[in-house]
Amino acid sequence: MGLFSKKFCDVCGNKIGLLGNRKLEDGNLCKDCAKKLSPWFSERRHSTLNEIKAQLDYREENREKVAAFNTSKTLGNRTRLMIDAQNRRFMVAQTSNITTENPDVLDFSQARGCELVIDESRDEIERELEDGSTVSYDPPRFEYSYTMSVKIFVDHPYFDEMEFEISDGYINTGEARMTGTDANWTVNRATGYNDDREIRKYHDTVALGNEIKAEIDRMQGKPVSMSQEEQIPNMNEQGAPMNTDSYAPQGYSQSPAGSASWVCPFCDTDNHGNFCAGCGAKRPS
Repeated sequence: MGLFSKKFCDVCGNKIGLLGNRKLEDGNLCKDCAKKLSPWFSERRHSTLNEIKAQLDYREENREKVAAFNTSKTLGNRTRLMIDAQNRRFMVAQTSNITTENPDVLDFSQARGCELVIDESRDEIERELEDGSTVSYDPPRFEYSYTMSVKIFVDHPYFDEMEFEISDGYINTGEARMTGTDANWTVNRATGYNDDREIRKYHDTVALGNEIKAEIDRMQGKPVSMSQEEQIPNMNEQGAPMNTDSYAPQGYSQSPAGSASWVCPFCDTDNHGNFCAGCGAKRPS
């Protein structure tokens, strides 16, 4: 057969147009049939025709679960975690039309964990000289931006994780560098930036991520409030673990304090626990 010989989909039998072939280990799949696969599935090229047919059968059966889904809670913006508490099921929808989209419906028992990811980018700010050239400030100055995403780990025959962005693009915080932990985000409000719209958006997105993680923890039967000592260490710019004290505000420690009331030095909130109810800052030691 020639290089440009006609190919036909081994599932539906339709002719495959130019650049429309989706290769399988032992056959061909048209782009229309490929669209019916789970959006979280990434092993199509290494799957056999029989495996793909089995998944397409499962996806058709999934439509009945979508139709019967009784949403009790929705978390997210464009991509949303949807929960059916009555039937102990959940799904992640990426469009407003779930009937057409056909999101995979999972049981609570299939939830295996949730990872919250903050990606930081920075651009150096330089000053312009009289001749038009630019040089660095001393010390260097930077503007920061962030994207945040949620990665839900699951026990499923066709995929083991669902990752989606919750920040709706970059959050630009100017020269205010924000911080967080990977297991359960706790951040310090940047002094002098409390009225900035992007700073507020950052903290709102952190709160959304924590709420999604709390729901996944509930599905697993885990307690939803974890102490700072139980959380995964902070990540540095390259995503590597680092000492949690390095991101704590000056005068704060990671050791638990007593139960007496205290006033947060960052947002002036009255508190009784180890963390500020207003901004999440650690109680002074």
